[in-house]
Amino acid sequence: MPSASPITNRRGVLAGGAALAALGVVVSACGEPPPKPPAVEELLGPLDQARHDSGLAGAAAAAVGITPQLAAALTVVATQRAAHARALATEISRAAGKLAATTSSSTSETTSPSPTGEAAPPPPPPPLSDVVAALRVSAESAGRLVTTSSGYRAGLLASIAANCTASSQVALAPAGPTP
Repeated sequence: MPSASPITNRRGVLAGGAALAALGVVVSACGEPPPKPPAVEELLGPLDQARHDSGLAGAAAAAVGITPQLAAALTVVATQRAAHARALATEISRAAGKLAATTSSSTSETTSPSPTGEAAPPPPPPPLSDVVAALRVSAESAGRLVTTSSGYRAGLLASIAANCTASSQVALAPAGPTP
């Protein structure tokens, strides 16, 4: 008498495995809501700092009496911090779901004429120590945010922290020894 035990073949096993895999995907997709987009508020501080640092370094580079090497280093710092501001603005726009056509929305200050009709003299350029101190604050701030970020944002913030540290401790070393 022939046996009534079923014969298992490879096609049956593969078809069953594929069906279980598809079921697993469907069940997991239906179980949880989509993740919330990451908050962009945490990037507004580093964005403001980058813009401030860029302006500060640019103003210090224009100071009379500094060496050409120091002026060049300050110009590079100003350019790099402006690039950080653009990258942060782009990430804010992307995370907010509004990828703007231009993300270089830098704020420019306009000076209004004084009531007497004379233009006010420009403020004196900041000392090098102010630039170095601002870069250290920016590095610490970005470094703190790295620990709570992930993916591209963590990499961007880590890069900013490293650049600000290198600029304050190496590129602008004539400011004095680091504590």
